[in-house]
Amino acid sequence: MTDLGKQERMRGRSALDRLFFRIATTGWKFEQVTSYLDRMRKHNKEIPLEIVEAFAQIDAKATGLLTHVSLMIAGLGLVAPLVAQSDFEIGIVVAEIAVYLLIAVGSLRCLSIFNSSEFDDDSGRLLVMAESELIIRRELYALCIRAAIVFTIIVFLLLPLLFFYKPGHPA
Repeated sequence: MTDLGKQERMRGRSALDRLFFRIATTGWKFEQVTSYLDRMRKHNKEIPLEIVEAFAQIDAKATGLLTHVSLMIAGLGLVAPLVAQSDFEIGIVVAEIAVYLLIAVGSLRCLSIFNSSEFDDDSGRLLVMAESELIIRRELYALCIRAAIVFTIIVFLLLPLLFFYKPGHPA
């Protein structure tokens, strides 16, 4: 796309919006920008309603899971000084945070959207991609939610143990 075309589209927008647009459309031809809405319409018409609804459900659930994971990471960061007195105990809390960060990455992947380059003219390819994407998101979400449940139980059991157990002190 020519600089003039980009400038015209972004007239009146903030400098930050212009930068984001420039980054998002780097390497695009003018036709890719001007046909973007038409390609999205075609994309939305060709994906069956069941898949669209399933994506929406996974998005909502993954958002909730991401909220839980974020709160657990923040909580672990806050309680770490209270429960971790040795390098080993600090290592346990850091490992717990690392596991939650992995679950967060999985949750974020469940929220990803189709790239505009995937809006091509081959409707059969788009349907196959949508079906594959649905499998990835559903199964990844299922794995992440199970991991979050199990790991939250582990944290629930470990935190009091770390808090009350003091090596070298009589019970």
